[in-house]
Amino acid sequence: MATSSLATQRIPMLEFILLVGSMMSSVALCIDAVLPSLGYMAVDFAVSGSEIQLVITTVFVGFALGQLIYGPLSDRWGRLPNIYAGLLVLAIGSAIAISAQSLETMLLGRFLQGVGASGPRVMVSALVRDCFSGRKMARVMSFVGTVFMMVPLLAPMLGQAILWIGPWQYIFVMYIGVAVILACWVYLRLHETLPPENRRSVHPIALWQAFLIVIKNRSAAGYTVASGILFGAFLGYLSSSQLVFQDIYLVGDAYPLYFAVLVLPNVASSLLNAKLVMRWGMYRVVQTTNILVLIGATSLYFYAQTYAGVPPLTYYMVFLFFIFSGVGLQFGNLNTLAMEPLGKVAGMGASIVGTGSTLVSIPIGGLIGMSISQSVTPLALGLAICALISMLLMHWVRYSVRLPA
Repeated sequence: MATSSLATQRIPMLEFILLVGSMMSSVALCIDAVLPSLGYMAVDFAVSGSEIQLVITTVFVGFALGQLIYGPLSDRWGRLPNIYAGLLVLAIGSAIAISAQSLETMLLGRFLQGVGASGPRVMVSALVRDCFSGRKMARVMSFVGTVFMMVPLLAPMLGQAILWIGPWQYIFVMYIGVAVILACWVYLRLHETLPPENRRSVHPIALWQAFLIVIKNRSAAGYTVASGILFGAFLGYLSSSQLVFQDIYLVGDAYPLYFAVLVLPNVASSLLNAKLVMRWGMYRVVQTTNILVLIGATSLYFYAQTYAGVPPLTYYMVFLFFIFSGVGLQFGNLNTLAMEPLGKVAGMGASIVGTGSTLVSIPIGGLIGMSISQSVTPLALGLAICALISMLLMHWVRYSVRLPA
C-alpha cells in the first residue's frame, strides 16, 4: 500500500495517519475550541453576536491566503520546513489573541492563526500525494479525515472545560502548547517525502507555469470549486452554531454536547468512505451524497416553515444528523479528485486547491451565517442550494466534454 517515499520514513502507517491527521486538524482546533467562548468575547469586546462571528471567518481568510505561500515554497525546499514555519506563525497569532483588548487585535491574531494553520494543512495534502495516488490516496485521506473529524467532536467540549477553569485566554495558551507538541512530533518521527531531484524552482516564471498547470486542468479547477461550495454551506452552520443552540434553542453550557453529536455522523462517514471509495470510486460517492444532502436539507426547510422557522430541537438534530452523514463523505473525496492530476506539482496544487476552495466557501458561509438570527431556514436553504450546484458542477466537469467513441 505504501510507496517507497513513505517506506523510507520508517514510520508505521497508523502513526503516519495519526500524525498527518493531527496536523490537518490544527485549523479545526483553532475554530471549534473557541466556539463556547464567543459569548464571553462579545461581552469583553462590547460587540454584537453577529459581529463576533468574525472571530471564526477571519481564521478562514488567513487560512486561504496562507495556503498560497506554503505550497510553492514546499515544492522548492521540502515539506518539513513549511510545517515548522506554519506552527510558529500559529503560536505567534495565539500570543497576539491572548493579549487582545479589542476585537480588531483579536482579528489580527486570528488571521495569523489561520495563516499558520494553513502550513500543516497544505502539507498534509502534499505529503499524502507524495506517497499515494488514486483510490489508495482517497482511502488514506479517509482515515486521515477520521482523525480530523474527531477534533470538532472534542474541541468544543475542551474549550468549555477550559472556560470552567479560567478565562477564554486560556484556550489560546492551549493552542501554543499544541503547536509545540506537533513540531516536536514531526521533528522526531517524520522524514522528508520530497526528494531533492523532484524539487521545483521558486522563480516567478516557474511558479506561473505551475499555477497554469493547476488552473487549466479541468478536473482540478472544477472539483476545487465544488469543494468550496459544499464547504461554504458547512461553514455557514459552523459560524452560526453557537447562536442557534444558545440563543435560539437556549441550551446554555450544553452547547458543546449538541455540537459533538452532530460531528458523530461525519466520523462514521469518514470510516465508511474508506471502504466505499475502493468499490464505487470517488465521483460516485460524492454525487450520491449530494443527492442525500439535497433531500435532507429541502425536507428540513419545508418542515421548519411549519414552526415559523424554529422546529423542535430534537427534530432539528435528526435532520442535521442525516445531512451531515452525507457531508462526511464529500470533502476528502473532492480534495483527492482535485489533487489526482497534480502529482508533478503537488505543493502548488495543494495551495491552489486549498486556497480556491476556501475563498469560494468564505462568502457563502458568511452569507448563510449572517442570515440566521431567529430562524434556521437560511441554513437549510443554503445547504440545499449548495448541494444542488455542486452536483450539477461535478456532472459538467466529468461529462460535458466527453469525446465521441
